[in-house]
Amino acid sequence: MAASFVLLLQPGFGFSQDRLHPRVLAAFRDAVAAPANSTVQVYCNNHTAALGTIVDSSGYIVTKASELDGKIQCQLNAPGKKYPATVVASDKDLDLAVLKIDAKDLPVIAWSDGEPPAVGSWLVTPGLSRDPVAIGVLSVSPRRIVAPPGALGIQLADIAKPARIDQVVDGSAAQKAGLQVGDVIVKVNGKDTEDRVKLIEMIRGYRPGEQVELVIKRGNQELTKTAVLGSLAKIFDMEDNRAEFQNSLGGQLSERRYGFASVIQHDSVLKPSECGGPIVDLDGKAVGINIARAGRVESYALPASVVREAVKKMLATHQTWAGVER
Repeated sequence: MAASFVLLLQPGFGFSQDRLHPRVLAAFRDAVAAPANSTVQVYCNNHTAALGTIVDSSGYIVTKASELDGKIQCQLNAPGKKYPATVVASDKDLDLAVLKIDAKDLPVIAWSDGEPPAVGSWLVTPGLSRDPVAIGVLSVSPRRIVAPPGALGIQLADIAKPARIDQVVDGSAAQKAGLQVGDVIVKVNGKDTEDRVKLIEMIRGYRPGEQVELVIKRGNQELTKTAVLGSLAKIFDMEDNRAEFQNSLGGQLSERRYGFASVIQHDSVLKPSECGGPIVDLDGKAVGINIARAGRVESYALPASVVREAVKKMLATHQTWAGVER
């Protein structure tokens, strides 16, 4: 591993982008040799969507739930065959999903048994090749990432009831969903809004990026609209927009990158489609699962202890429902 440190200190090498230099990544091959066998490439509609982590030898794989859409396939760390996969369980709060493929005797990821590594420790993200996808340094000890409230991007009439739209913000979730001034929102996901205050409370109970079904009255018509909520701060706070622009200069960010009870933060440069797989220490033991690209040099991973407990519960629920004894 000494070669990697020497190279990072050589003149002309930066500290972020140059970590992706092939010579730097090659210095970490030993760390990913074993965990790469437990890493899976997840495809949705034949496009790379996420990485996955083998958590049970009988074909169970954990990955990032919000990246899944359409026809799902998994490719193991071997050339060729893709396995059809189905979602058998999920955890909305952690943005995790468990996939099942028809395979057996798979190499299960080796988890780190200790506490998360110390701040400043090297962390490595394996892929399906002999070189890692990315390397980085643990920046912040486990912490909570609060979820911002969801927003439709409307202003309501200043009356208690009904919940009538007085203004629609350009580019907002409401405009994209086809809502108009004068529409009255009567239901959100099947629940009555009752009045102006209740509607605001209901919408703010969802996260940005979540989809809601709205029943509205427009004159004598009753219509159903579907909206994907935006961020309240992003819609109304230009400072937030500028910060978002600065963060995104380093590449696309994960849509779901907030609302986690506990994450470890590291500065690996990942794509959203490179989340869902393991992140390991220099001994090749998984200290967590990459869950989000959150900023230019910010990525989040769910700690191993959190993932293992969540997977245990999801598998128990699925296998009980399926009548499988373990």
